[in-house]
Amino acid sequence: MEEALTSASKCFARKPVPKSWKRWGLYLIESMVLIGLLFLMSRLVPVMPSFVIALLWAVLTFVMTIGHVYRVVVKKTYRQVRYREGGMHARFNNGRILSIIIGFVFSAACSAGLILSTPRWGTLEWIFTVISIPLYIIVVFLVADKLSRREYTENYRLSGCLFWSYIVVGVLLVVLYTVATLVRPMTTYDSAVDAFLAAKNPLEGASSTLVSESGILMSFVDGMKLYGISTASHVSAAISFAIVIILSVSTFFGIAGLLRVASIDIGEMKRVFSPLPAEGQKIADLHVKKAYIVVAAAMPAVLIASFVGADSWMATVATTRGYTMAERFVRDQMDLAIYVLDGKYYDQRAVEMVREETERKVAKLSEKNSEVLTNLINESFDKRLENVDDYLDWYYSLPADYERLASMVTGSAEEFVTDQFTAHIENGIDDSAIDEQLERYAAQIDQYRTDAEEGLAAYEMDDVPEWLIVEKEELDDDFFSDSFEPAQRLLDANDRVVISSTIGLAAGVLMKAASKQFFKKFVSQIGSKLGASAIGSAIGGTAGTVAGPLGTVAGLAAGAAVGVGVDALMLNIDEWQNRDEYKAEIVEAIEEQRSEVLGALG
Repeated sequence: MEEALTSASKCFARKPVPKSWKRWGLYLIESMVLIGLLFLMSRLVPVMPSFVIALLWAVLTFVMTIGHVYRVVVKKTYRQVRYREGGMHARFNNGRILSIIIGFVFSAACSAGLILSTPRWGTLEWIFTVISIPLYIIVVFLVADKLSRREYTENYRLSGCLFWSYIVVGVLLVVLYTVATLVRPMTTYDSAVDAFLAAKNPLEGASSTLVSESGILMSFVDGMKLYGISTASHVSAAISFAIVIILSVSTFFGIAGLLRVASIDIGEMKRVFSPLPAEGQKIADLHVKKAYIVVAAAMPAVLIASFVGADSWMATVATTRGYTMAERFVRDQMDLAIYVLDGKYYDQRAVEMVREETERKVAKLSEKNSEVLTNLINESFDKRLENVDDYLDWYYSLPADYERLASMVTGSAEEFVTDQFTAHIENGIDDSAIDEQLERYAAQIDQYRTDAEEGLAAYEMDDVPEWLIVEKEELDDDFFSDSFEPAQRLLDANDRVVISSTIGLAAGVLMKAASKQFFKKFVSQIGSKLGASAIGSAIGGTAGTVAGPLGTVAGLAAGAAVGVGVDALMLNIDEWQNRDEYKAEIVEAIEEQRSEVLGALG
């Protein structure tokens, strides 16, 4: 069989892997020109007219098609020797149209990946692309050549070598890019919308609607990749990951395909459009078949026409329906609702989470604070209740009675009663812990307000396209007021005064006490007792006058004694009649103030 293959196969694949510096020098020039044009294309695609992009796509596809069809033709040459010349199998095997179509479709996908991906590339991707030029040569000699020597006969070694070089370089580029992507520091995003907005879209506003649409979809895919998992309602993380893999494979295998074409001799490329050589036919006798040229030219023409037509149709859809197909798709997946405050946009769902979290924290803190304050307040009022008997003991003592009489003479009886009542009822009570707890509570609430405001600011959204917004709602300035409702009354000035130790507790008890009958009686009784003391002194003085000077002294002493006795008797009678009633009213005043203070806690 090898002898039968000799003339036909050598006519097509007559030499093994070329190792001359001239051949690979030419490869380096051709590949660098291709990569340079690719870089230029990546910068100009966003501003290129639709027809120019279609033409560029067709040219790239045509170049890649040559590499794919070349290997098919070599395989056909190998199979052709098995068939009798003029037979049906020989004629079918000699055909090229189906191979050109299939190769063109596959190449169109790869070149489309290049056109859409390269504008988004950063330094890392271009470094990989440049490295792939010498990498292809290394793979040819260290891997593909050895593999082809082992697996192919000499006449078909070149085709096998170039094929495996294409596969290995493509796989290596995809693997390197995947690893680099995984180890690259990733920014954490709170939502898929944030990741989508952060995804670079250099194709935004492109002259071509199709290219612009593709840019939106690729930004969506990149956003899902950046986010890690998809939170969109209809797109899973697996689908997003699969799209990323497909794009990277099509892109980097497109690069490998260009390098493969650059490594093929110009003379070899001619064979793609020539009939298979017959046995004994010389190279010079081979001619390009017009039918193959027509098909090869028609495919790019169809591609250009299809692209321009589809682009025009997409532009019309965008104009008549308000949203393009890509915009509608991404809009449905994101389902973005926003709040608007002072002209700024905020992610509605994220802000609601901040509000709910703030409400939960405030409620928990308020419950704990109320429990602590309730215990402190009850301890404070229990101590006041304990002081009631001490106050009444003092009140029904003669020294206290005479102090009250003296205050009447100086005209400050009511002030005296007020001061003494407060001094005795508040004796030994230190409510500073209540003030400290209130200060801590107020400080924590202020911190929660700050956290809520910072949380709101964290979810401010910049550069949100209007087409992405599904729902928009104005946000009130007091949006967080409901979250702080449990703390609002307590932090209000009036209620805080009621609870504060320096003013509220003591003053409240005094005000409640002053409204009771016992307090009014305490003040009015001072005048009555002053009159009784004056009558006793007058009786003693009159008796002393009748007895002479010594009698006067004795009378005064007797009058004082009588006054003291009368005061003591009146105090005992008053205590016996009214103490329990007075105590009940004082206790009632204290309990009323306790209830008011506890009520202020909410």
